[in-house]
Amino acid sequence: MKKSILTFVLFLSTTILYGQNNPKTILWKVTKEGNQKESFLFGTFHEVSPSFFLSLPDVVDLLEQSDVLFVEERTAVWQDSTVIEQPSWNARKWNEILNKQQEKIFADFVKKAEDSSYYKANPLILSFTTSRLYIMNFCEQEAEFDELMDTYIEKIAVEKNKQVFSLDSSHRMILKNTYENFNSLQDSLYASYSIQAMENMLNDDLSGCEMISTYKNFDIDYALDNDITEQSHPLLVERNRKWVQTLDKAFLSNNCFVAIGFSHLLYQQGLIQRLRQLGYQVTPVPIKG
Repeated sequence: MKKSILTFVLFLSTTILYGQNNPKTILWKVTKEGNQKESFLFGTFHEVSPSFFLSLPDVVDLLEQSDVLFVEERTAVWQDSTVIEQPSWNARKWNEILNKQQEKIFADFVKKAEDSSYYKANPLILSFTTSRLYIMNFCEQEAEFDELMDTYIEKIAVEKNKQVFSLDSSHRMILKNTYENFNSLQDSLYASYSIQAMENMLNDDLSGCEMISTYKNFDIDYALDNDITEQSHPLLVERNRKWVQTLDKAFLSNNCFVAIGFSHLLYQQGLIQRLRQLGYQVTPVPIKG
């Protein structure tokens, strides 16, 4: 009997934890006891077509009803900022960290693209570049689009005369500062991400597109109990820490809509758990597609 009770308790706790980590949504409501304001966190997927956001009318309504929109970086800020030179690489440096098979994939990709400038990008920049190329040109084939989801959300807010604020001061500077602190292991890791995306594109391999359907089906595992402080997530932990300080002040005086990459909601160090630590109730909101 005791064994049966213990088994049931373990099953129940596992089920509850799974429900917390996979609530089948990308929208979360943020409230605080004693405060009448309601804010929302919306996890974007930068490279997914803006038409997906438009297919979620309840989410669009919440954006239009909000007082303030927060995005990672405003388009105007990005366009107006002075170009910041990123740490540069060359073919020799790339071949020093790649194995022979990876060297060939890189060379074949450059030949097919007819663009040797890929060798000038450092591993961090190249991983973002190739990932974006792969997702937008191979995975997202339902509709052609020329702007990121986040940019489109900002455009809607501007048309509705909403205040729009950046959470980051400069993406270019963040990338530069982050890469300057990279070690050889991180170089190799991000190089492997780049090579995988190149190989997928060369072979018209759509196996890496599964993340798109996972996102669109709201099937994200938020892993809210996972601690990532000892792992390589250089663009998440510190930015989340700074963002939550800004949002804490904003949520107390405004109904905010926060549109940020969904990865910033994951793990113990994500915005969901950080806001809960500050006394906020952060609850998943079902979305009607």
